[in-house]
Amino acid sequence: MGKIKILDDSISAKIAAGEVIERPVSVVKELIENSIDAGSKHIFVEIEKGGKSLIKVTDDGEGMDPDDVRLAFERHATSKISNLDDIFKINTLGFRGEALPSIASVSVLTVFTKTRESSIGTKCTLRGGIIEEFEEAAVKEGCCIIVKDIFFNTPARLKFLQSSSRESSLIVDLVSKYAIGHPDISFKLSVDGKEVLFTPGNGNLQEVIARIYGFDIAKDMILVDKTFNFGRIYGYTSPPKHTRGNRSWETFFVNGRLVKDKGLSVSLEKAYKSLIPNDKFPIAFVKIEIESSLIDVNVHPAKTEIRFQCENEVLQSLYETIREGLSRTTLVPKEKLSFSKINFSERYSTAENESLLKEEYFTKIYGKIENKIKTNEQYGNTGKDVRTESPIFDVHFTRILGQLFKTYIVVQGEKEFYLIDQHAAHERILFERYSEGLNSQDISQELVCPLTLKLTFEEINFVEENSDLIRKMGFDFETFGKDTLLIRSVPYLLNKPVQPESLREAIDELKENGELRWRSREKFLASMACHTAIKAGDDLSFDEMQELLNQLMNTKNPYSCPHGRPTMISITIYELEKKFKRING
Repeated sequence: MGKIKILDDSISAKIAAGEVIERPVSVVKELIENSIDAGSKHIFVEIEKGGKSLIKVTDDGEGMDPDDVRLAFERHATSKISNLDDIFKINTLGFRGEALPSIASVSVLTVFTKTRESSIGTKCTLRGGIIEEFEEAAVKEGCCIIVKDIFFNTPARLKFLQSSSRESSLIVDLVSKYAIGHPDISFKLSVDGKEVLFTPGNGNLQEVIARIYGFDIAKDMILVDKTFNFGRIYGYTSPPKHTRGNRSWETFFVNGRLVKDKGLSVSLEKAYKSLIPNDKFPIAFVKIEIESSLIDVNVHPAKTEIRFQCENEVLQSLYETIREGLSRTTLVPKEKLSFSKINFSERYSTAENESLLKEEYFTKIYGKIENKIKTNEQYGNTGKDVRTESPIFDVHFTRILGQLFKTYIVVQGEKEFYLIDQHAAHERILFERYSEGLNSQDISQELVCPLTLKLTFEEINFVEENSDLIRKMGFDFETFGKDTLLIRSVPYLLNKPVQPESLREAIDELKENGELRWRSREKFLASMACHTAIKAGDDLSFDEMQELLNQLMNTKNPYSCPHGRPTMISITIYELEKKFKRING
């Protein structure tokens, strides 16, 4: 007898559901898209326990009549397409006829709905995809879908879900982005009975950005809007002073559809090249309107991937749109860089625009190296004699010579000299302090006036779950409202207060593909150390350099930062004399 057999319908339905419904946020996405397609002007999302126990989406769209309700939960039943050609000119967010049956197959689902023409509505309850109840009901026009006990019949899927706060954060992020993508629709979101998001639906995109991400960001955003042969690109993008540590703040919509596309991200970031650090990313909310026949959205059941028929044209147009917007507000180099023979006696200006051109800067670096060894009038140009020795490691510093490029401390040893990366060195010091759980009173400085820090729902959750750890590092704070931290004290290191923004930067760095590595305590400490440490470009006095070296040599591992980069390199007299051909090697 053969081994191959046809799977039971209930089994195949659960397998198919896994392609569309990966976690609670997938359910919310599909239901929101259905509401948008139904012409809703108000969408209200309610969740409990991260959507694991309850997801409820209510809208005022066109609703369904009883016949449509019965068909809606049949696989591949859809009102959006009727033939193959329709797939290539889709103007709606949903079209495959898989979302509702996929959700129903792994949950207990109840729908209340009524059309404008109907005098009475319909109630339908399904359990594991099987209709248990179907009856008339007195309900308002529109649709209300309640999803309970997701994955109750697929426990293997259920155990892979993360904490309720983590799942809630994903849903808040998704609803926020759809509110950005559709400012003409009023969105409201409630998490465990608490309203965390509301937008008025008045079509004002900048107001939506302000409500979700804060006024300080929204007021500085740059409006971009440009028309091309294929369509239109418009939205808001950030000036170079507003950046984040990952791509999660880059949001793209194509014909109203939230998409993830690496090519779009690369084109956006290319427009910021030389304007922001390489490890930073812009904040952008970009919408692309394009003829539906020029795109393919049927790439994956989740419908978040997209293919452009004229991809190169779209990507180049996005670059031009963003670059043009930036050129109106900041200094953007418009000429290609040229490399000429260097005159070593020439003095070069340190004007702001030159500092942006990194390639040009490094071609001229040797022309001004003699001016880059920082000296201090207090000690003259002869450096400062010091005696710094490690009780454990074979390192002996005898004299601080100065600061190179405001980044490296130059120190003479007994038979060599050292270049010490001031940022990496301070990272190592802070990481070990934080790891030892240093009492916050030892490093904390109370602020005369408390500062506020606007965070997303996800970031607030992270701070609250790690509050003890963060307080030990010198921050004293309390939540203020639903999306703000009131910061009363900050770490005070090397006689300098740490900026509260460093806390946000550390959280940003912990995100990977939009997900926080919640269990990585050491990773968080390393990121926090990185963002609270002195930076390349910070001026240090000789006393500050001396103190930094003293603290570094008392760490458990003075040779590398917590990310694995070296804190120092040494060059011996022998190596130096060999380079100058004073000796034969």
